[in-house]
Amino acid sequence: LKEAARIAGANGIPIDVLPLSYAYKQEVIFKRLAAPTRARSGQTVSLRFILNSTGVSRGKLRLTLNGETMDLNPESEDLESDVVLQPGTNVKVVSVPVGSRGMHDFKAEFIPYEGQDQVIPNNISSAMTYVAGPGHVLIIEGNINKPEEGMPGQFLQKALNNSEIDSRYILASELTDNLTHLMDTDAVLLVNCDASVFSFQQQEMLTRYVKDIGGGLIMIGGNRSFGAGGWIGSPIADILPVDLDPPQKRQLPKGALGLVMHACEIPAGNLWGKRVAKAAITTLSRKDLVGILAFQWGGGNGPDSSNWVFPLAEAGDKKAALAAVDKMVMGDMPSFQGPLNDAYMALKDCEAAQKHIIIISDGDPQLPMKSLITNLNKAQITCTCVMINSGHTGNLVQQYSMIAKMTGGRFYQVKDPAKLPQIFIKEAQVIRRALIVEETFTPRIHNAFNEIIKGVGTALPPLDGYVLSGPKEGLAQIVLGSEKGDPILSTCQAGLGRCVAFTSSVDSRWAASWLAWGGFERFWEQVVRWVGKPSQDRDCEVFVDVQGREVTVNVEGVDAEGQFMQFSQIDAQIIAPDIQSTSMELIQTGPGAFKGVFQASDSGSHIINLRYRKPGETGKMHVMQTPVMVPYAPEFRDLTDNVALLYQVSEISGGRVLPEDPTQANLYDKTGVKFPETPLPIINKLMFLWLAFFLLDVAVRRIAVDFKGMARRIAKSLKRSKVKKADQTIDRLKAAREKTQEQFVRPASKPTQPTRSKTAGKRYVAGEDYEGQLPDAKIDQPHTEDRPEKPADKTVNDKKDSQEEDTSHISQLLRAKRKIDNKREDNP
Repeated sequence: LKEAARIAGANGIPIDVLPLSYAYKQEVIFKRLAAPTRARSGQTVSLRFILNSTGVSRGKLRLTLNGETMDLNPESEDLESDVVLQPGTNVKVVSVPVGSRGMHDFKAEFIPYEGQDQVIPNNISSAMTYVAGPGHVLIIEGNINKPEEGMPGQFLQKALNNSEIDSRYILASELTDNLTHLMDTDAVLLVNCDASVFSFQQQEMLTRYVKDIGGGLIMIGGNRSFGAGGWIGSPIADILPVDLDPPQKRQLPKGALGLVMHACEIPAGNLWGKRVAKAAITTLSRKDLVGILAFQWGGGNGPDSSNWVFPLAEAGDKKAALAAVDKMVMGDMPSFQGPLNDAYMALKDCEAAQKHIIIISDGDPQLPMKSLITNLNKAQITCTCVMINSGHTGNLVQQYSMIAKMTGGRFYQVKDPAKLPQIFIKEAQVIRRALIVEETFTPRIHNAFNEIIKGVGTALPPLDGYVLSGPKEGLAQIVLGSEKGDPILSTCQAGLGRCVAFTSSVDSRWAASWLAWGGFERFWEQVVRWVGKPSQDRDCEVFVDVQGREVTVNVEGVDAEGQFMQFSQIDAQIIAPDIQSTSMELIQTGPGAFKGVFQASDSGSHIINLRYRKPGETGKMHVMQTPVMVPYAPEFRDLTDNVALLYQVSEISGGRVLPEDPTQANLYDKTGVKFPETPLPIINKLMFLWLAFFLLDVAVRRIAVDFKGMARRIAKSLKRSKVKKADQTIDRLKAAREKTQEQFVRPASKPTQPTRSKTAGKRYVAGEDYEGQLPDAKIDQPHTEDRPEKPADKTVNDKKDSQEEDTSHISQLLRAKRKIDNKREDNP
């Protein structure tokens, strides 16, 4: 605390303190109930009651084992034992025989006589002892609303008992939320249970039981199980070997759900509203329709009105709908007429076999018009009303109940907001009935070598229905399937445990032929034995010491011969009462000895989960669990205040010491408070600036630049570009001149001098065509003298050319080009 005060003071944040002075002179603290963490079957263990007292105190000691009070005073009718505590530490020892197996939960309490104690919460302490032995199977059945439907869980219990498997039967409402109570359970069977009867913590507990503890889980179908029971999107859905929301391979009826959300005037009302909306959405199939309405001022009618937070559409992967819930702002609607009419207009024309509306409210808005309720009934749209934490009674409650009754829905009046998510899950699964397939078929064997159906035979009896699901990727295997390829029996490994999904039932509704089948008991015996948790090894001894919230764990590995055992790998995991798990580091302190320490986040039962491998074993993981109880919060041990520490905090941070009556203090007095200033470091910017200057300095020192040479090169390049452009221009002009000369300036043909043929003596003119010309006739050529060639005079030629060429504009351009060519020849 002082370190935090120093940090606050350094940042200019003063901490004001208000000391509460107290001192308990007559107080008894139940420091610890010491019990062995593990024991053998039938062993008598010693329990030590350790109590601290500030003076002489009188009272009674009470001890309970798994909720039943034990007799600590055999000589009297009272079960409690009278004790007199002396100042200081008092230790009382009691010997208790433990049962054959299972978890033994001890709870000790000091009951003071009047005036002998002041703080009651520190008078209780607990401990747990685990007795290893053959485990049992826990059969959990959904709450039976209609006894005439039968109790399939009891049929299954009878079959397992006949197979010498110890089984216990409970209803879902009787399930604990304490994971330590499942440590002696080999497997849990959920028989036709819907998700709404389990809390989120119980679902997380079952998931941890399988993945971390190594237990087995079997989900058995029925009209309230798997996707039809609202398990889509639940924590247990992640570990099951089937996909509860498979891509639809065939056209199935859709469901449509509309959520009308009203801002409830309760603590965290909007937060609860979002939680229940998410709980309902996650249970839907990807093909189902979902829409969310929340009142907003200015909302009109129709799907595009401002009342729609998420217009009615397919749920899909549900990301868009869940994101809309996060952004939802629920207004305090004056009447249900507008939002409910919007829901009606959208649902009445949608393609859905089941249409359902859920309303959540605190009862303040005005009721909708009767004509709208009549329209909902005609459109076969059911409506459920949930009134939360409302003081309204009598006529208003009756009217809300009448709305639900007229439309075929249900009415809930909830006092505890924590129950809302389960109600919405239950209501959302109304539209999930499309996942139930009721038709007679014979299961097909997909994996004949699986241990579950080994020896059962290939001729399986027919089934009359199942809950539609799909295969899951990964290590999941389909053992039995329907004629259409849908999973009937699937298995998988989930963490340290195993899971089995049987999508049909174990009652006469879908499995009447199986109940009369001779292999029914053997089939379920093999299923339970395959999925069950293996027995724990006794290679490790775990010793736990609890001091306040600090728990010290010592692990010793000893083999059957009493020799220290080394481990190739050992890990420890702590599972808290809220089902959150954390890792604990184990440090080796000697041969086969390890030590770890962890801080308990809360009071209650924790589980130390050890996982280790032995040298030479590859792929095999050994598991061992040990429970530990962490008592009440440490502040209940303090008998006096710590005002000196509070004064130090105030002085270090520059805060004030407020008077004991906070109404007399100005809590928001800013006198002497300075606005905190935090300097921003500029070293990074300076580093980049320095780097730029460094590179520039290196460039100036190391690189020599010839500016004159660069200028010459630039000038030469410009000159060449000009000459090139001039050449291109002259070439174009020359081509145009030649073309023009061919058309207009072509000279006339000169007549040819007549010649005489030496052979025939007939004269003809060359170039003329004479008929009857002799083929061997020759033309007389004019006589010319051979004259020596003279060198060409350039000046003369230029002069001659100037005389012979036309004085037209084109000729002038041609002469200009020739002059340029001559200059280039003279100056190459």
